[in-house]
Amino acid sequence: MTSSHPTAMPLLIGIITAAVTAFGLTGYGFSAIGRGGRGAVARGGAALGGALAAVAYVWGLMSLFLDESGTAQACRNANPSLYGQVSGYSVSYLPPALDCRMSSGGSYLAAVPGFLTPVMTACAVTAVALVLIAVAEHRRIPPVEAPGR
Repeated sequence: MTSSHPTAMPLLIGIITAAVTAFGLTGYGFSAIGRGGRGAVARGGAALGGALAAVAYVWGLMSLFLDESGTAQACRNANPSLYGQVSGYSVSYLPPALDCRMSSGGSYLAAVPGFLTPVMTACAVTAVALVLIAVAEHRRIPPVEAPGR
């Protein structure tokens, strides 16, 4: 989803939703590991990986929200030497990004730290992998013991 300027309401809704999700996944992750059982570490790890991805998303949205009124200033601060060539702005909410578009056709990122998208991606991929491991562990049939042992 891309727009020309960040809007406060979608950013606030995204921040609140992602923060509540991170809080819930953290609680579930630690309780799943604490309970033990088959696949507990994979379930808990998946929840904690999802929580970390949600925290990184909140960080990115907060960066956009804090720079909402100063989009031009964010572009100026990110690269003062290229700021004179900026012809517009593009905001992405997933992943959070503020692109400063130049009249020459290129663009550069501002406001949101560049490491957040790789962190979100790595955490989300790890969480999905752990969910698949937890499902496989849950579906695994325990070995049948011979009668009379």
